[in-house]
Amino acid sequence: MTIAEVLQQAKAVLIERELDQNIAEIILETRLFLTRSQLWTTIGRELTPTEKAQFDADFARYLAGEPVQYILGVAPFYGRDFKVTPSVLIPRPETEELVYAAEQWIKQHPGEVQRVLDVCTGSGIIPITLQAEFPELALTGSDISTEALEVAVDNNIRQKTNVRFIHTDLVKTFLENGEKFDMILANPPYIAEKERSEMSDYVLKNEPELALFAPNDGLAIYERLIADLPQLVDKQFWIGVEIGYTQGEAVKLLFEKSFPQANVKIQQDINGKDRMVICHNTLI
Repeated sequence: MTIAEVLQQAKAVLIERELDQNIAEIILETRLFLTRSQLWTTIGRELTPTEKAQFDADFARYLAGEPVQYILGVAPFYGRDFKVTPSVLIPRPETEELVYAAEQWIKQHPGEVQRVLDVCTGSGIIPITLQAEFPELALTGSDISTEALEVAVDNNIRQKTNVRFIHTDLVKTFLENGEKFDMILANPPYIAEKERSEMSDYVLKNEPELALFAPNDGLAIYERLIADLPQLVDKQFWIGVEIGYTQGEAVKLLFEKSFPQANVKIQQDINGKDRMVICHNTLI
């Protein structure tokens, strides 16, 4: 069968099941190592038996409810492809907005940011992306999951970056070592257990619960982390955390308690939902 015929058949199935119609193209371009434009310019090419069998296997896994990112072992983030496994979350566009906010701060305050920490780093996408954008910075990522850190280290090698990854419970190791950072980011588990019934099976059956859920209405990790942050920063700092869209005020209050003299604001995402809390101690 040609690429065109495979895509036509797959699209009919995806439409019937009300699934993402781009999935077949994503599978083929990834497995054939083609860009989207290259895929369409070679649409008349016949797939080899091996290529067709691989597509059929991948497509069946997707139809059975497995995320295409885990099937292919790769997910895009901030213009780069990162390795992902069921040990880490699939990157979300909302997290790209957190990286963008950090990037803008670094550009607007040249020389002020040298040491950056990403807590609950997972696959390492945040510190690796910032390291790629700002090679002169010292980037560190931490996580309690050894399986997630294995993925992060692999991504570090793939992206040719030099991020330091530390296995620790939140910031325990850095507190013990007396380390300080100019910028701290975190995308911790923040989903409340009571929200489980509202979540799709697609997420619950595939993504790691350790990276999704937190006690106390999803606030437990923020409470622990933010209480420790004053010991990890010097006089000038910028802290940005991703939040659930209902948690803005609660997380803002935690920051105001730990940093009573700092500027704390809730920032919305592109869809107009509360998505980040930013805390810094400069006027600009």
